[in-house]
Amino acid sequence: KAIEYKVVSYLMKPVTSNEIEQFLQKLKVSLDKEFYFLSDSQSIHKKYNDSIPMLINSYFSAYRYKSILNSQDILHLKQYNLDFSISKYLVGIIGFGREVNPNDSEEIKVFIGSLVEKVFDNFDYHHYFLVPEGVVFILEDNKINVALDIDLELYEILKYSEEYRQTSLQIGISSRLQNFENYPSAFREAEQALRHSKYFNMAQIVYYDDIVEKEYRQIVIEDSELSDFEYKLKYGQKDEIKESIDSILHLGNLDQDGIILDPQLLIIKLSNSIINFSTSINVNIFEVISGNLYDNLRSISDMSELKNYIYDLIIKLRQQNVNTQINKTEKIIEDVFSYIEENYQNPSISLDSVSEQLNISVSYISMLLKKVKGISFNKELIRYRMEKAKDLLKFTNEKIINIAKECGYNEVYYFSHSFKKYFGVSPKEFRKNA
Repeated sequence: KAIEYKVVSYLMKPVTSNEIEQFLQKLKVSLDKEFYFLSDSQSIHKKYNDSIPMLINSYFSAYRYKSILNSQDILHLKQYNLDFSISKYLVGIIGFGREVNPNDSEEIKVFIGSLVEKVFDNFDYHHYFLVPEGVVFILEDNKINVALDIDLELYEILKYSEEYRQTSLQIGISSRLQNFENYPSAFREAEQALRHSKYFNMAQIVYYDDIVEKEYRQIVIEDSELSDFEYKLKYGQKDEIKESIDSILHLGNLDQDGIILDPQLLIIKLSNSIINFSTSINVNIFEVISGNLYDNLRSISDMSELKNYIYDLIIKLRQQNVNTQINKTEKIIEDVFSYIEENYQNPSISLDSVSEQLNISVSYISMLLKKVKGISFNKELIRYRMEKAKDLLKFTNEKIINIAKECGYNEVYYFSHSFKKYFGVSPKEFRKNA
């Protein structure tokens, strides 16, 4: 009942007036806190005002996935004193390469956000929020006639980032908006512009207006080049693999006006080649990478970064293959030793019987034992039998003839001969001195 009534304390009999007073003082403090929390409108209003930037962020972040904003969406934003009457807007996305340490990426985003605040301080309205791929910013100002009007401010962001954070940025800018209802489409324009990085022979700042009229051409890769590439991946040395990757990722003449070289087909073929290579060496590529290979390659915006990613991936796949082969080799040798342990008492045990049992050729088993352990099957069998015989002679009173049979020898004389050859003394002398 006490729990049900939310009792905050209790007194034990006999109760003194002093205990009652202390209890009431404690209760008063608790009730006063509750009263002030609920009645202090000024404090609540301050908390609301402090949370407004986060609320605006949540709306802008959620609205970017819509097709178009409706009147209710605009109304939600206007309640935070946002004025959409100027009709001159831009949306931009600032991203950075994979060379940035993941542990530092969020801090760098905050730094970029502070740069946005600084360089666009004289605009009528500016706002930024963080997304997984970087920083999104929204501008509103009468001075915006075309996207290029913010060129100087964007270069200032690039300069500060390189100087103070040693981070190279890429920026995608939408075309100018005349109605904020089209904010989602402007976001997608900025997103598309950002993707047109060094793959497409574009600069660090890419304006959507600059790419809409250009002609797209796929980067074509010849079948002969692809065959040579796949061969080098499988059999080439490390320097040959690097050269092959450099060769396959050549982009031809990049200085053609009005043309954007689209690497999509190239990435598809590269993905297929790498997957074929992985399959050919019996390695599951998902043991080495996370996610989809094509998406991983497509998301890399820098050509040198792409080369490094592919090279590192190939080396990891080859190493995984080596590790797998080592594990298989160790398993085969372990199975051979287990077979000897289980069958050493059988006088007929041989390399042929092991080969038949494991379904592996005699020559391959012999090669593995020689290469990895430096022994032959017969030597290992003799070693195991002799060690067993030694223990039986030392710790039991069993007759030598019986020990011989227990260790896989039909002839006691041959057993004695083998034992003396192995240990330098006869079984009888060994037992006597043990």
